[in-house]
Amino acid sequence: MSAPFIMTVDVEDWFTSSVDLFAEAAAAGQHGRKPDESVLHNTLRCLELFARNGSKATFFILTTVAEAYPDLIRELERQGHEVGIHAHRHRLVYNLTPQEFEEDLKRALEILHGTGVKNILGFRAPYWSITKKSLWALEILQKHGLKYDASIFPIYRELYGIPDAPTVPHEIRPGFWEFPPATVRCLGVNLPIAGGGYLRMLPFGWLKPLIRRASRSGALVFYLHPYELDPTDAHLPIPLTTLKSRLYYRQQMLGRRGNAAKIEKLLQLAKFQSIAGAFADKLGLPVNVNRA
Repeated sequence: MSAPFIMTVDVEDWFTSSVDLFAEAAAAGQHGRKPDESVLHNTLRCLELFARNGSKATFFILTTVAEAYPDLIRELERQGHEVGIHAHRHRLVYNLTPQEFEEDLKRALEILHGTGVKNILGFRAPYWSITKKSLWALEILQKHGLKYDASIFPIYRELYGIPDAPTVPHEIRPGFWEFPPATVRCLGVNLPIAGGGYLRMLPFGWLKPLIRRASRSGALVFYLHPYELDPTDAHLPIPLTTLKSRLYYRQQMLGRRGNAAKIEKLLQLAKFQSIAGAFADKLGLPVNVNRA
């Protein structure tokens, strides 16, 4: 497999990242709360997995995590990983106004700079929520000095996706790149193989040949969430009273116990890199930025 294999991590705890998906009135106002301490331990576990396999990753940080645990961000950089932005409050971009989005982005940049991160190049939207309704966000990202986005999923889901979007890294605006998560084309549609619930709930033996097939088309971007390594992370500070929320909770718990072993198998397929490491030339990076 000669195409670059890219690993990305959306650093967040489960409840904070799920608030927009709960129907309960009690969920309102929960955005921006201090993340559960489990995010610290689970992200360190990700670092252990990557270190064992000699891999590097791009960590997209929900910056309430950086506020609460700034030493974690410094540890990511100390180990040679790339640090990007996953917003400050985990809000769906297409539910925000451009002004609200820009204010959230500015707060996230301020917090990460405050932890000592100098080169912040990339962004991933909460729940892949840069869709056709919110492509305006790309101009705001570029305005604030970012070099790329990694939010446009080239599939269709009710919550996200642009099914006819390019499936390989590409320059989506002059001087600004898009890095979509990995898919494979089957029967005229793009099937997701990039990670998250798709990795948790499907046998790795099914995914492996699809990954090999997709790698012939170019770079593959994978992702995971630290909480997916932890069956105990899904703490519920509010009662779930609706069937929709309860089903979502159950779905999110599926496959967690065996997920670390699946990620180990995935990491054995190639030496994984960060986005900045694999595409330093495209992004015009200075020589001191991690190229691992």
